[in-house]
Amino acid sequence: MDAKKAAEYVNELNPNYVIPVHYGSIVDSKNDAAIFKDKVKSSINVAIKLSF
Repeated sequence: MDAKKAAEYVNELNPNYVIPVHYGSIVDSKNDAAIFKDKVKSSINVAIKLSF
């Protein structure tokens, strides 16, 4: 699942918080976490932690 599809899914679930994982390690690049955050609704808190 890429960042765009992940954001679409999260927007449908509408949680209070979300933490994207695996970006830059297993799939895609570290930049995809930022893309994901930009596409998620502003009412959803996105916590990005990129330390491996």
